[in-house]
Amino acid sequence: MSKWCALSSVRTVLCVGCTEVDYVATLDKWDTDTEAFRLRAGSFHRSGRSSNVATVLRLMGANVDFFGVLSRLPTYRMVLDDLEKAGIGIDNCHFTDEPPPFSIIIQESISKRVTISYCDKPFSYVNAKDFEKVDLDQYGWVNFEGRHPQDTCDMINLVRRYNNGRDKRNRIKISLQIYKDFKDMADLMLMCDYVLVTKYVCEQEGWTSPRESCERLNERLRIPRSIDVRRPNFVLPWSSLGAGCMNTDGEYFELPAIKPKRILDRVGDSDCFTAAFIYATFIRQRHLAAAVEFANGVASFKLAHSGFRCISQLDPDSLRRPVVMQGVDASSEEEDNTGGEQQRMCRKYLFRPSVFVGRADASSSTSVFEKNQFI
Repeated sequence: MSKWCALSSVRTVLCVGCTEVDYVATLDKWDTDTEAFRLRAGSFHRSGRSSNVATVLRLMGANVDFFGVLSRLPTYRMVLDDLEKAGIGIDNCHFTDEPPPFSIIIQESISKRVTISYCDKPFSYVNAKDFEKVDLDQYGWVNFEGRHPQDTCDMINLVRRYNNGRDKRNRIKISLQIYKDFKDMADLMLMCDYVLVTKYVCEQEGWTSPRESCERLNERLRIPRSIDVRRPNFVLPWSSLGAGCMNTDGEYFELPAIKPKRILDRVGDSDCFTAAFIYATFIRQRHLAAAVEFANGVASFKLAHSGFRCISQLDPDSLRRPVVMQGVDASSEEEDNTGGEQQRMCRKYLFRPSVFVGRADASSSTSVFEKNQFI
């Protein structure tokens, strides 16, 4: 039985986006001047941001469905088999005879450097017409991958229409991952409950820190806080600096980095962070800063292991810790001081204090795809 817990009364999470294929090759050192080199290992993997998020959530025990376009070509049958083996629902998916996008990932075991060659060719994507057929009654959270802005906007609007007239407890939470094409996706932020933006995107915009990024994102909303409208929570993972987040009241929190003792595999760490954040917020009902701190810990654990299967071995209770927030009890659970050696090690190396920095000033003013960037 998994150590992760997802209450049966909690509705399913729906991940909307793409499933891709990675060929991961591992070698000691890649010399670009050498015409031929020997690999230590190589294997095919199902990938894609939404697909990865669904995988990690399922390993945590959450009920998850994937909604996207899948290839029916025999060569890529392994993708369907892997989704089925993982227990990820695909009943709502559409199928095509096109081959899916793919990447070649070269991992150097000595330097830990990761080089990715990505084929981002056109591939069919789901739209609002497809999404209308989805029974939203079974879902409590929908996570959208930040691509195809118009289609994503239309699908988000369908969720918002579903939420209209329902009490807060029965509304579907909406999250959006922005990992490229920020200018195309920025207008969708106000439609969501949670917006996760990568460090790479922020740096492309010229923002140099998580706090500056949260402030600039807040300014992009162009609505004064004196006007009582729904605003999103911002979550910005920032590699070695940890992560920053801003809640709907404009309060900014900075969560320090949780560094693993070793780094074995960087591929998919940002998707692991996203999944852990959704799990902590939706399943464990943690407040924003506590959920971000939890996600930091899970992503750090993943970095020290190859692939995602390690997540099922991590005891989530070992990541419990009180988060200091101004006037709010951010942790929904009491710290457990008991446990085995694994829990003791997690407490020793993962427990760090979060810092409440302050409230953002109210404001009424106005790619290269990098998958190996740590969150």
